[in-house]
Amino acid sequence: MKAAWSVTLLLALPASFSFAAEPDWTIAIAPAEVPQGGIAQLRVLGSDIAAMKGVHGKTEITFFPAADGGALALLGLDLEQRPGPLEIRLQGRSARGESWKRAATVDVKAQEFPTETISVSAAFEPDRAALKRIEKEKAEFTRLWNIQTSRRLWEGRFVAPVPGASSATFGLRRVINGLARAPHDGVDMKASLGAQVVAANNGRVVLRDNFFFSGNSLVLDHGGGLYTLYFHLSEFRVEKNSLVRKGDAIGLAGMTGRVTGPHLHWAARLNGARIDPMELLAIGEERQQAPPPRLADQPPAETGERQEKESKMH
Repeated sequence: MKAAWSVTLLLALPASFSFAAEPDWTIAIAPAEVPQGGIAQLRVLGSDIAAMKGVHGKTEITFFPAADGGALALLGLDLEQRPGPLEIRLQGRSARGESWKRAATVDVKAQEFPTETISVSAAFEPDRAALKRIEKEKAEFTRLWNIQTSRRLWEGRFVAPVPGASSATFGLRRVINGLARAPHDGVDMKASLGAQVVAANNGRVVLRDNFFFSGNSLVLDHGGGLYTLYFHLSEFRVEKNSLVRKGDAIGLAGMTGRVTGPHLHWAARLNGARIDPMELLAIGEERQQAPPPRLADQPPAETGERQEKESKMH
């Protein structure tokens, strides 16, 4: 469904700023109301934009150049983001060195997620050694979300990694043996054992390993803090640090990790927020106007920001 745009003219934050010295830029947000786990697009409309950055709370938002001379960014709202108004602070600089500051608001809409209550044998619970492994693996994933590739790698529409429908919904709350567990942060897509899994869009393989819960797991970095995750694979078809194109085979569906049958768990992170990956499929070409740069087929230096050299993607 095509999102409606809201365009807002807002006053500069510091009183000391002169209107005459500021660029005549405006902010557009689509949609203006976003559900928990959803995505909004931020666009700064104007010309001669040399730099643009945004922040909400402590979370940075990466902007990319737009084909019309403006700047655009994707904003991810975590599935447990507090409903209500969310302030976003923007700061930019023109090619002539003029400064620009604004604030905008996105309305976060409460989402009703389903709940599932189940009972399992005590033998199913992880032992002490497994819990230690789980904590270590959790830290490894968390470290990834704190690294942002400054350039956009994705191009055009995202595609589903497998053709199967979703069997477990995003945000599902599970209560196991009377204890509430973390919400389901992805979708479980129906896939037979050995079915081909493809990259949802262009990206770099930044994680390729076996984990306690998710089994054989692969993570693609699409740039600007956007990642897609592929769990329970039976086989990998790409190496770590390799670049892949949208639609490339990256693995085979399986049932590795803590699962009862073959399927693909597909998830996404945007600036650390747990977002519904199916939202990516709804992002149209009008939301992604700027062409991505060519990328180097070299391992990135992980120093808080991945550096990409220009070359052809293989």
